Amino acid sequence: MSRSRASRRVYGGQSHADRMAERRAAFVEAGFQLIGTEGYRAATVRAVCKQAGITDRYFYELFGNTEGLLIAVYEAVAEELQQALMHALAEADDAIEAKTDAGLRAFFAFMRDDRNARIMMAEILGVSAEVTSLYMRTSQTFATLLITAASPLAPGILDPDQPDNALFGQSLVGAIIYAAGAWALSGYREPEDVVIASCRMIVIGAWRQRLETLGS
Repeated sequence: MSRSRASRRVYGGQSHADRMAERRAAFVEAGFQLIGTEGYRAATVRAVCKQAGITDRYFYELFGNTEGLLIAVYEAVAEELQQALMHALAEADDAIEAKTDAGLRAFFAFMRDDRNARIMMAEILGVSAEVTSLYMRTSQTFATLLITAASPLAPGILDPDQPDNALFGQSLVGAIIYAAGAWALSGYREPEDVVIASCRMIVIGAWRQRLETLGS
């Protein structure tokens, strides 16, 4: 972000850049609430501005349109999930069972908030080619995180940059996302531990098969 003379001016103890950052955060929070509870189509400029308590002039300046806001909200939620997963995986032992349990528990705890689930797995789909591309890139980021977390199991072999490993990671991420989506759509009918146990069998079974294949 360029720091123009205007951006360095201070009003009431705050620079222009700081004030714009606060407005942006307020819009993103408003978008999170509206998109997460009522859906993307309900998050009109008027509704978002009313929720944030800020005029539409700043909305257009910061986001351009509602798709720009959707992207910002999705990126914020995805970043929060990524941080939660990284923390859980870093705290877990290197055994595949421990890593799997830690990652799944962090993921499903995050998706227990139906606003997160709706934004991450429903409202982001089918909006535009740009948004779909963002969704796919984000899925790849989570796949890379998964492969990297498991890399101590096979040093020098589980390289997330290798196409076959990347595809394997994406397949696992896809399976987990599908399970989480079905769980959320059911109104979280099944106990969280039951859902985690089902995914655990899939993930650990797939990892063992993968390691056997790489080791042969």
